Amino acid sequence: MSHLLNKSYGIGLHKYNPAKFPGAVFLDVADAQYNPLNPEEIIAGIHPAAKPGTYAVAKFKGDSILSEVTTPYKWDSGLETYIDAEESLLYIATGINHVEIRNLENLQLQRELELPVRGITSTALDSQGRLWLISNPMRGGDGGLYVLTGPEKVEKVRQYSIPTSLDSLRIAPWGKKLLVADYGKHIVECISEEGEPLGSLYFPYVSGAKWTLDERVLLSSGKFGKHTFLLLITGALHTTVESGWFGYVMDYGTQASNRADAFYLDRVLIQWYLGFSEVSLPLPKRAPYMVRVVSGEFGEGELIKEQGFEAFTPIPVFNQGHVVARPEDVELVLEVLVPHYHFIAPKPDLVWDKVEVFKGICEINMPGIYRVRANSKSTVEVYAICKP
Repeated sequence: MSHLLNKSYGIGLHKYNPAKFPGAVFLDVADAQYNPLNPEEIIAGIHPAAKPGTYAVAKFKGDSILSEVTTPYKWDSGLETYIDAEESLLYIATGINHVEIRNLENLQLQRELELPVRGITSTALDSQGRLWLISNPMRGGDGGLYVLTGPEKVEKVRQYSIPTSLDSLRIAPWGKKLLVADYGKHIVECISEEGEPLGSLYFPYVSGAKWTLDERVLLSSGKFGKHTFLLLITGALHTTVESGWFGYVMDYGTQASNRADAFYLDRVLIQWYLGFSEVSLPLPKRAPYMVRVVSGEFGEGELIKEQGFEAFTPIPVFNQGHVVARPEDVELVLEVLVPHYHFIAPKPDLVWDKVEVFKGICEINMPGIYRVRANSKSTVEVYAICKP
């Protein structure tokens, strides 16, 4: 099936009765990855039309399905797969305390780990071949990042709010680092394999974090109403503390589940409700993006944040933007993060500068990361519209 941006693998039907569509392969997609041993193939976690309610994994090439296996686990759109190309293995998070290890070629089960950690939604291997995993509270977990230290024994390394995505950069000299996306704190953290924090990025409603083949980072926003559907591809991140971080944001705001799952040299794989689309780089769509900042009641001096989140909603501005507040008579404070923001360089103290006090609408002409603070007790709705 062709797509207005590029090629679309739209061979699924979301929220439809599969009995009425015998050609449907899946009802929804959880995660889609290029096969590093053959990038023409795509490995995807799917909600199979043949067995609704379960989680399955399938291998696609073009518009055809090469192989498909159904697991005994319940369907969950938040699960991620991890490919170990060196051993030709596929690690499958199941949303509970099990991790399946399957053959990458034929998808047959090789081994199943039963671990003392609940809510496993993402895994990754480090440079020593150790398995790391996150425990997602939205799936019954505790929000921890764990590493497998022995046969089905784990050690907790760090605590997060709502970890949603995990990826590893295993190759030296810039490797031996992991990314953890924390949905509840609107942040992506880079840590060493010893668990030491190396840097972080704020990003609204982040649900996906992946290293690219050229050592950049691919971030995508998660499901939150119908407000934020952002994709960020950063520049190089392994230089100095003063290099800062940079990239470009694209808005694919047609479905709330859109997220980028894989990056391969000249193209990006974007997950949609009805399948997954392969988009060539540079990304062709440059529509303004909107970030819902908040809707709620706040006290004087309180940082603006959505209910259920542990941190303020960041506003990434790469060109120009406007912050809009309703009602128009509420007085708010706009703050900006002082530059020298980074991922891998030595971690400096974070400093926020006051930009201005405003009512109704505020124009931003300087790139950076912004946040909003209430200047007095008030009930307010705030959102931002920015140029990519």
